[in-house]
Amino acid sequence: MSVKGKLGILISACVVVASALFWYVQKEPYSTETVMESLWDEYDVQSTMIGGENTEGKAIPTLWVDVYDEDDIPKVEKYLEKNLSTDDLKYYEIDVFLFEELTEKSS
Repeated sequence: MSVKGKLGILISACVVVASALFWYVQKEPYSTETVMESLWDEYDVQSTMIGGENTEGKAIPTLWVDVYDEDDIPKVEKYLEKNLSTDDLKYYEIDVFLFEELTEKSS
């Protein structure tokens, strides 16, 4: 094999390794917060919240998502089921609900 051929292979290998390293470094680590924040890019949501609902002195860990469109509720639920870890799905209750504007009633 000629020197040019070996040099070409070396340069190609370096490009592949550099690309893989760049991709690995750029990948965001998993977190529940990251998945919840990604909803803003995927759907038209009013709000998202991670918390616990206190019932009879017990906190129930819950992920709340407030959407504008009722048709988005199953889509958002499916998105969360796909993107959350198995541990998160076991730990959190998912509550996706429709945003309803409060309107003042005139007397």
